[in-house]
Parts: sequence; structure tokens; C-alpha cells
Amino acid sequence: MVQQVKVGILGQEYTIHTKADKAYVERVAQHLASKCQEAQNRLRSSSLATIALLAALNITSDYLQKEEAYEQLVNRIESKQKKLSSVLSKSL
Repeated sequence: MVQQVKVGILGQEYTIHTKADKAYVERVAQHLASKCQEAQNRLRSSSLATIALLAALNITSDYLQKEEAYEQLVNRIESKQKKLSSVLSKSL
């Protein structure tokens, strides 16, 4: 069921139409608002578009770093699993 969730970002109120849980949408909006505020604090007087673009770049960078760390973790787990399987096969 689609619901409306009102969120505030940089003093602007937005209505989001979503099937997602309200608490989740609010959490996402809070994260975006925080990143926008960080970007705004780094820039002097910039347009909302510039602030949003810098926030989007920062969020994307964070995401890609976490994605890379996740992939490295999966590779380590798979490697350890192969070693364990090999040891178990030899012992049987």
C-alpha cells in the first residue's frame, strides 16, 4: 500500500509516496539531510543543486567503499570455506 511520508531536508519539506516502511523512509531522509548539511557546511554560499550534488557524491563514495569491503569479505570467506572443505575432504 502506497503511503505518504513527509520529510525535511535543508529546511525544505518533501512528501514521499512510497510502499516502504515510514521509519525506513525517515531514516533514509535523515541520512540524506545529514550528508547535505555536511556538504553545506563545507561550501560557502552554494545553490541547493550544488549541495545536493556534493552530498550525492559523498554518499556514492561511502557506498562504493562499503561495497568493496563487502566483496573482499565475501572473497575471504569463500577462500576459507574452500580451505576448510579441502581439509575435511582429506581427513575423511
